[in-house]
Amino acid sequence: MSDRSDEDLLSTVLASYKLRAHVFEHATYCGSWSLNTSGTRRATFHLIGRGSARLHLDTAHPDLALRGGDLVVLPHDAWHILSGWPVTDAANAEGDTDTGTVVMCGYIDFGAGPANPVLDALPDVVVIRSEDSRIDQLARLMLAEAEQRAPGWQVAVDRLADTLFVQVIRHHLQHQDQPRGWLAALADPRLSHALAAMHRSPGEAWSVEGLARLAGMSRTAFAQHFARLVGQTPMGYLTDLRMREAERLLREPNRSVARVAEQMGYSTEAAFRKAFKRVWGIGPGAQRRNRACEPE
Repeated sequence: MSDRSDEDLLSTVLASYKLRAHVFEHATYCGSWSLNTSGTRRATFHLIGRGSARLHLDTAHPDLALRGGDLVVLPHDAWHILSGWPVTDAANAEGDTDTGTVVMCGYIDFGAGPANPVLDALPDVVVIRSEDSRIDQLARLMLAEAEQRAPGWQVAVDRLADTLFVQVIRHHLQHQDQPRGWLAALADPRLSHALAAMHRSPGEAWSVEGLARLAGMSRTAFAQHFARLVGQTPMGYLTDLRMREAERLLREPNRSVARVAEQMGYSTEAAFRKAFKRVWGIGPGAQRRNRACEPE
């Protein structure tokens, strides 16, 4: 990844994709218990605050024993069950039988829209043990907020969960010899410059040639390398990025479709409408009306 202090691609991308986590469960489970949050079509995380648990996955993955401080992230809503599991190691089981298992669960959401390359680049299951000091510090803060229930605790714990997900991505990058998908591009010193430019100014009149120059590569080499790592062509990625930003802009009632089309780099409103419908499945006007009918 680029070492330039003025270029933080991860922050730029997560901001443009509207990262927003939400903690929906904080409870103590005793005796025989189980929890299943799969089927929501949302990325989910489970934080074991105290005690022990067992993560049951499909037949392609072995069950996992979890202890206090362990974090599980399921980026693709993989089927799973979290259940009670007695810990036999006395050094780690202190208090488990008497006080139960504390579990915090949350969703990791991004603005609705085209495929999300951030989540797509992560495996089905990410497990981070309590030995990771930064995540452990965040986990302790989140659990303390949820337990104390001081005014504003829900907002505080949700925003801490945002930071927790950033740490998950950092951890994954640091511990994967060969990151895949978008994260591989993030770690690539050439592609990261082109990605940052697209996210900073999606409405710019970008071309494959221009992006290749930013990456310091030939047009052909850049296009092939980008598609191999990201899983999309550069222009396909740019279109998805533009349509996500266009959808956000269309939520502003005084901003016309023609104005949004211009801001997103389209020379004609017709071309913009066609691209928008191809990505979202409906036209920009219909999408605006749908959003207007959604509850606040």
